[in-house]
Amino acid sequence: MATPANVPPPPSTMATLFPNFRDQEVQSAVKNLLTYSLVILIVPLASMFLLKQYFFEALLGFGANDALTYSAIIAVILVHVVLGIWLLAATKQEDRKKRENKQD
Repeated sequence: MATPANVPPPPSTMATLFPNFRDQEVQSAVKNLLTYSLVILIVPLASMFLLKQYFFEALLGFGANDALTYSAIIAVILVHVVLGIWLLAATKQEDRKKRENKQD
């Protein structure tokens, strides 16, 4: 069955699932989300294990349980620091967008 020339083709599956993915703002938001997601996963975990092994146990001579406790506390603090940086960056970006829209 032939389709008439004036009927547009049906949208692709990707266009249906992600209608705005080609938008520059959406791509920037996804990029930031992925970046901060990786940072919030890697930084606290790496700091916890590295601090436990090399700082608290090897350098300061703490026991394994104490070293784990102190390094876990620092990892939780680092999670909050990364979240704060993410919120600050998102707020600055929103303020910048509002200023640009006011100037238009």
